[in-house]
Amino acid sequence: MQTRSVTQTRAPSGPDRTTLIRMLFDMHVVRAFETRLLACADEGLVTGPVHTSIGQEGVAAAILPQLRPGDQVVGNHRSHHHFLVQTLSRTVPPDWDPLTQPLPERALHLLTDCFAEILGRPGGVNNGAGGSMHLRNEAVGFAGSSAIVGGGIPLASGLAFAQRLRGDGGCAVCFIGDGAVNQGTFHETANLAAILRLPLLIVVENNGYAEATRPDEASALLPLTSQGVAHSLTALRVRDNDVLQTHDAARQLLAGIRRGAGPAMLEVETYRHLDHTGGAPGSAAGYRDAAEEARWRDLDPLLRLRSGPARDELLGQDEADAVAAAAGAWVDRAYRAVPPPGPTPVLDPYALLRGPAPSPPVPAPRPTDDRPRTLSFRDAIAEGIARAVRTDPDVVFLGEEVAKPGGLLAGAGCLDAGLAGTRIIDTPISEASFVGLAGGAAMAGLRPIVELMYGSFALIAADQLFNHIGAIRALYGNTAQAPVVIRAKVPTGLGYGPQHSLNPVALFTAFPGWRVHAPADPRDYLGVLNSALTGHDPVLLVEFSPLYGERHELTDADFAAHAPLTGARIVRPGTDVTIVTYGLGVTWSRVAADDLATRGVSAEIVDLRALDTPSLDWATLQDSLTRTGRGLFVDPAARGQAIGPRLIAELLDRMPTTVRMRQLACADVQPVAPVLERQAVLTAEDVSRAARRLCTAD
Repeated sequence: MQTRSVTQTRAPSGPDRTTLIRMLFDMHVVRAFETRLLACADEGLVTGPVHTSIGQEGVAAAILPQLRPGDQVVGNHRSHHHFLVQTLSRTVPPDWDPLTQPLPERALHLLTDCFAEILGRPGGVNNGAGGSMHLRNEAVGFAGSSAIVGGGIPLASGLAFAQRLRGDGGCAVCFIGDGAVNQGTFHETANLAAILRLPLLIVVENNGYAEATRPDEASALLPLTSQGVAHSLTALRVRDNDVLQTHDAARQLLAGIRRGAGPAMLEVETYRHLDHTGGAPGSAAGYRDAAEEARWRDLDPLLRLRSGPARDELLGQDEADAVAAAAGAWVDRAYRAVPPPGPTPVLDPYALLRGPAPSPPVPAPRPTDDRPRTLSFRDAIAEGIARAVRTDPDVVFLGEEVAKPGGLLAGAGCLDAGLAGTRIIDTPISEASFVGLAGGAAMAGLRPIVELMYGSFALIAADQLFNHIGAIRALYGNTAQAPVVIRAKVPTGLGYGPQHSLNPVALFTAFPGWRVHAPADPRDYLGVLNSALTGHDPVLLVEFSPLYGERHELTDADFAAHAPLTGARIVRPGTDVTIVTYGLGVTWSRVAADDLATRGVSAEIVDLRALDTPSLDWATLQDSLTRTGRGLFVDPAARGQAIGPRLIAELLDRMPTTVRMRQLACADVQPVAPVLERQAVLTAEDVSRAARRLCTAD
């Protein structure tokens, strides 16, 4: 890809009168909105920090009106100006004149709703759940803002990926600060976006300080555009808060993106007049001086846009003042329409964390010639994914080497070469970027299946998994969903050592939003996969490598079936002890139950299936434990990462104290040396021994 980095674009041709008035109006709306918001904060009406963009309004006003319907915008913790300008751009006609016409009612209502959101009042755009740092309005193309520095970049790449896949000519624009360029998500995503030639524009608002740290203190390579060029992004840089230069640079870059030139980066040197949060100047906090602030106040975008003889010919001083007055009046009217605090709602935490479980479709009549085939568990997984990708154009499968000869699909003879590179995507070894891309793509309506390769690698992508994908509903008041399917294998007992052997069940169940399954057989796996691909929430599918070679007879009906995303199942009935487990533990427990039967002990095996807290089948557990009076929780995970203690603690609150419960798990570390690993990993003999001890401890 041809790249270039410049310190300034060519001299802009200048806006026409209508464009000049709109940019000026938009900036004054932002200025008036945030000034009012600071007053509200001083009165104690705002909960949480207020990050203002006063001084930076020109960036949003110059770029966002150039977007088209269908384009998507992702912001950051300082995104009032992005949200407001995008709202105005999508609700106010381009030829609207603030000097002669009233503001359209829809735009006015959305200004009110934005106030309500930040003040935590009824009618907020995200039901008051997101507040200042998590604004979203799908109807105007504002996909959301992320309060994690750099956290929105991978999501924006996923939105761009969805647009490229659908061929609708759209693009995504992600706004970040100068500090975010030092995040790994910037570099991983810039590289991935360049490889995939995504229609993505990353706008860096370099306001001189990442909180209180200057770019020259935190970045070894300046200007910041150089870091974009290093990843083959077309990069332009605008100096001194110049609104018209920013408008021209964005026009150039967006035109290239729409022609298929790939991702681009625009760095705008701007300045926030105030401190990182609140209404005091940064000089009051001691990290910059008043003289610097005075120089940048002279470069205020509101002043720069109004200055110059050429612009005076288009818009006189009186008219410019009238535009400012109109903006202030509309903001004042919007604020006065904010509803008062409503009655205190009763918090249902799960209502903000997940959607309803999908209803299984009515099964089609089973063909008379639906003969079973014998497949390994691994090949059944591969065929299930391959069928989903082949039959649903919204399903995509991505991960490291998933389209290569050694990948899951090719190994099972299921790789559709025609889909490689479009809906079967090989990614770099950069989990944060491709997991985040999947999150953004899911927000746009795609159905991504992501191979994490090993459960341990979830830790590399933890921010995207837990601060974003899993929390997406809570962030935006149930106005967004990201139904990503993550599949991760766990090579328990196969000599992979501590860095590859993490069972991620407890990790994912410790964070909100995720549905977690570790199927014990391919029928349950296929049913959960199919339901996950029609559901509303992100789903983790844990695959235990020792089960891959097991052979099972499967029919086409098994590949089409849907399994519930809630509920446990009784694998084997019994009367003396309940063995509660999942995944690989079911295999151990079956063998142990056979051994126990020869010793006169009747063991009931409960496969938990759904492992996340909201989906746990407490009724089945309580019924079984009440009947047997004893419970052994067999967890195919390291002791420190087991879910058994949490389940036992919950059941102790629910159950009679006469029920005896114990936990069994693997050692905290699984060494590579076989003789040591055998001591660390559970066996069926361990399960049988523990069950016998529990039964004889009365």
